[in-house]
Order: sequence, then structure tokens, then C-alpha cells
Amino acid sequence: MFEVAKDDVLRGLKKFKRLAKQDLLASSLTSNPRFWSSQAEARRTMYDELMTAVEEKGVELAYRQAAKTYATLPLHNLSSVQEPDPQITGKQQALEMFFTILGVNKEGQYQKCSPNEGASNGMMLNATP
Repeated sequence: MFEVAKDDVLRGLKKFKRLAKQDLLASSLTSNPRFWSSQAEARRTMYDELMTAVEEKGVELAYRQAAKTYATLPLHNLSSVQEPDPQITGKQQALEMFFTILGVNKEGQYQKCSPNEGASNGMMLNATP
């Protein structure tokens, strides 16, 4: 289904993980260091999980697992009433970058994850404090 080679996906995920590491190191320079540190660490953790899934299961099954995980992320995290959860935001961004590597657009993220697999009715947007 995906035309992106396993090695290319892994290479892309490793680059994104390095960027998350840089963000983690730079988080102390931001106006909200705890949020950005936690968000960057969540991204790094998600990239590790995705790399393991790609290595062990292949690109297609890793994508299916990621789509299910993405579909379970709470939409209430976007509420303007409270600050977004950095763990959820970090996971969301890491998954979206994985989908980008695979060439899956935002509409395709939910079209390929059927409702009985836990897809929600809406699309999450990037949330930043």
C-alpha cells in the first residue's frame, strides 16, 4: 500500500526524534519550560514506539497501529479553557509527522481507520499553549 521503503521511514523517524531531542534541550529557554520539555519527551517516546513497530511489523501494520492510536486521542485537548496536555500534544504531533512521512493526508488519516476501529468524528488540529 505505501510506496515509502521501510528504511526511508526509519530514517525519517530518526531525524524527527533528533529534532525532538533538540527541542527538549532548548525547552529551558522557552516561556513554559515544563510544557515544552514534556511535549518534546512525548514526541521522542512516540517516535521510539513507531520505529519499533516499523522494524518489527513493517510499514503497513505500523501505520494501522498509529492510526488507531491517533483516533483515540481526546479532542478535548484542544479546549481553550485549559492549557493543552503536553503528552497528548506531543503524541499527536509525532503521529502526524509519521503520517506525513508515509504521504497520508489529514483526510486519509480517518478514512483509512474505520469507525469500528475507534476513529472519532473529528480531526485534531495542532494545539500550542
